[in-house]
Amino acid sequence: MGATSWQSAAVRLGLVMKQLSTLIMVPDTTSRTQTISVLLQAGISTRGCSTPLELFSLLSEDTYDAVVLDLTELGELGYALIARLRGSPSLGIVATGRDLSVEARLRCLQSGADTCLTAPVDARELACVLLALARRLPVWQNEPALSELVTVEPASAGRWELRDQDWTLGAPNGAALSLSANERQVMRVLLETPGRAVTREQLAEELAADGMSARVTGARSIDVVVSRLRRKAELAGLILPVRTVYGSGYLFANP
Repeated sequence: MGATSWQSAAVRLGLVMKQLSTLIMVPDTTSRTQTISVLLQAGISTRGCSTPLELFSLLSEDTYDAVVLDLTELGELGYALIARLRGSPSLGIVATGRDLSVEARLRCLQSGADTCLTAPVDARELACVLLALARRLPVWQNEPALSELVTVEPASAGRWELRDQDWTLGAPNGAALSLSANERQVMRVLLETPGRAVTREQLAEELAADGMSARVTGARSIDVVVSRLRRKAELAGLILPVRTVYGSGYLFANP
């Protein structure tokens, strides 16, 4: 299958499955970068890290549908890592490793992995495995219909903007997302300062000033609001250009 044909197939799957959010742990920087690039081309939202410590740090900051783990250098720790991640029943787990024996692959599966691939793994195969896995994840079983989340209107200026007294977020392609009160206020602040980081504390203060403090308090609550907003956009087939500024907050990177 040529590059164009497999990417088209993956994109079709991605559209059916909306957008999968994946975190990959691969120690080798070059391999990790190449894999992320291919997964992004396949329509899979992907972030990467190199160690279990970084993995759990990222998992604490955002919500992911699946993780890909390169266990080559972890030995027995790799099985314990899989077992710990399996504590989250809704998380898809793909284990990979160089020269994994049948016994090692069986232990991965017995520890809680959904599937196990021997490295080096073709990133195109990994993309299709992840999209196939997504069909079986609980989070995808009862998703609302796309028509309930998004409407399409003529794009006004090819940019993201708030409409309908800021209760609707308009995308450059004409799609429009309905916002909750918290999402509305967060997007209002970020759109007013494009390209500049806004701290979680500032966002919490804005919500408090708008009478939302009873429902949202603290940095972690802001992270939940942003995570849900990203998820809503992904369900509509959109990638929201809200970037995390680690140790600080968020910025709106309007392309």
